[in-house]
Amino acid sequence: MFSPPLQGGVRGGSLLLFPDSTMRPVSITAARRLSDTGVQKTTLDTAVLHQNVALSMADILTRHSSLFIKSYGRATESTAEFRGTSPSHTQVLWNGLKINSPMLGTVDFSTIPAYFVDEATLLHGASSLLLTGGGLGGAVDLRTSPLTETGPGFQYIQGYGSFDTYDQFLRLTYGTDRFSSSTRLVYSRSENDFPYTNYDKKVDERDATGQITNSYHPVERNRSGYFRDFHALQDFHLTGVGGGTLAASVWYTRSRRGLPFLSVDYRDDTQFHNEQLLQGIRNALSWQRPCGEQWHIQTRGGYTYQDLAYDYSTNRASTTTVITASRSYSQQALLQGRADFMPSEAWLLTADATVTWNHVRSHDRTPFHIGDNYDRGRMETALSLAAKYRPVPKLSLSAVLREEAYSGDFVPPIPAVFAEYQLLKGLILKASAARNYRYPTMDDLYFRPGGNPDLRPERGFTYDGGVEFTLRRPSFSLHGNLSAFDSYITDWILWTPNAKGFWQPSNLKRVHSYGLETNLTTELQLPADWHVTLTGNYAFTPSINKNQDLDEADTSYGKQLVYVPRHSANVTATARWRAWQLTYLWHTYSERYTTTSNEVSRITGRLRPYYMTDLTLERQFHWGSTSAAIKGAIYNLWDAEYVTVLSRPMAGRHFEIFLEIKL
Repeated sequence: MFSPPLQGGVRGGSLLLFPDSTMRPVSITAARRLSDTGVQKTTLDTAVLHQNVALSMADILTRHSSLFIKSYGRATESTAEFRGTSPSHTQVLWNGLKINSPMLGTVDFSTIPAYFVDEATLLHGASSLLLTGGGLGGAVDLRTSPLTETGPGFQYIQGYGSFDTYDQFLRLTYGTDRFSSSTRLVYSRSENDFPYTNYDKKVDERDATGQITNSYHPVERNRSGYFRDFHALQDFHLTGVGGGTLAASVWYTRSRRGLPFLSVDYRDDTQFHNEQLLQGIRNALSWQRPCGEQWHIQTRGGYTYQDLAYDYSTNRASTTTVITASRSYSQQALLQGRADFMPSEAWLLTADATVTWNHVRSHDRTPFHIGDNYDRGRMETALSLAAKYRPVPKLSLSAVLREEAYSGDFVPPIPAVFAEYQLLKGLILKASAARNYRYPTMDDLYFRPGGNPDLRPERGFTYDGGVEFTLRRPSFSLHGNLSAFDSYITDWILWTPNAKGFWQPSNLKRVHSYGLETNLTTELQLPADWHVTLTGNYAFTPSINKNQDLDEADTSYGKQLVYVPRHSANVTATARWRAWQLTYLWHTYSERYTTTSNEVSRITGRLRPYYMTDLTLERQFHWGSTSAAIKGAIYNLWDAEYVTVLSRPMAGRHFEIFLEIKL
């Protein structure tokens, strides 16, 4: 998202940057941007993304943000639950292109390599309206950046880890004063057959008379959980085109994954084939240019295509029976125009218009699912107007008004207001309030059997208030924020079984989500070339069902939503000394309920809290313009036994080692 430079205003202070452990810190003074008025956001450190190349964005968000990532296991579907909402309430953008599936409304973060992301920003609650509508929980903005170096560049990383895991990363770059090109390739493969103690099964030992003498939980392996992931990303940036800058990105993905057996499954894995194949391409093209000192214009186009296949078959007595052969093809095309006008230092006016075309074709080729298909398209439009005003140096105000429509149906206007006030130097108060809508997905409306074309858009009201603080000294810096939020969502779409024996969505739920979020980062420059960084996140997120019980058996009123933890936290500690770097990561989630009634009398009614720890050690080497690094990583250091989703085993302690060569 482009933000014009502020021509005058409040100083933001100096920021300590440590681009290399052998370099002295650099002090940078910047002005607080008018476009950020009242915005509640979390920006992930670029070093976090580039130092964890083997991880997906699901892993990054788990370890370094307040989001809860609902994961079905290693290299399986991982979706974000922002502020206690559902995965479809988190909007995800890549280089300005919304990449939520038009079919499901979600994004699988396990298919997004951290190696492909240069900038990652989380916009909480109402702040997501600055980018897009529909983010009832928030939005995740992912971007690639133009090169800052000229000439050719080369980077290769080879990783090898537990469970026959191989990771390969290659980047080729070339830059001049006007042109830059970046080619990134990622290939990851693993048998992913990690061992785990299966607490959902019990084996009895008997004596000669048949009496049980002992019982134990067996140690099993994650069966059929293999994966083969390939990604290719090409970026171009060219300045001087029509007086502006042209950027183009193409991202190709091919992923083949076996779907692992549940821990309650007694079947023979050699008799079943259960696999998902994903192929897709995302294209983003943008052009922007300043027009004098007051205007800035930008246009953007994008196209995504995704082919998702799911095959499930049995093989018994040399006879293969195909039970499911599901095929889904989705397309999305976007055209956007934006203009920013800054008539004075105190005003910033923005107009943004977007047209999006979605199309989904879904069917199953087996006789068991005759009629389970649909072929639909729809047009979505959005117009956004924003005004930001700074009447005095310490006070900034902002208002946003969006109007959206889908398939010719208009949702009511979507307003948002923001304010911030600098109480003291380095201490800023923020507040915002917004209305928001999310329209039903294509599956919600048209899936057969079960789709409901009469669904209404989900509606939400969000209120935020918080404080941002910064303290800087020559060898010490502290930056953080604390915010409280209160959110109400009505007409929440929920799939429930109906009298005909299949599941159907309806506007059933009313949800009240509220809580606290905080982030804290401190940096210390110590004697003898030591540099220490500590970063922590914490979220308290009650997310309560306020819909009246559907019948006498329904006791969900006033209960926490399923799989939403009330407490989540993480801490990252990094110590650098010359060419060495040691990183310690810790994160935790409180208990999650698996039933809407929060029933805990059964062992499967709740998932236990868990604590996870990772440890990495890296050593860098430099020879002129050539550098190399060797890095070792231990994941789940204390071998914690846990699950994120019921009956989906997770890996215990495992290792990976990386070798990097860079020119």
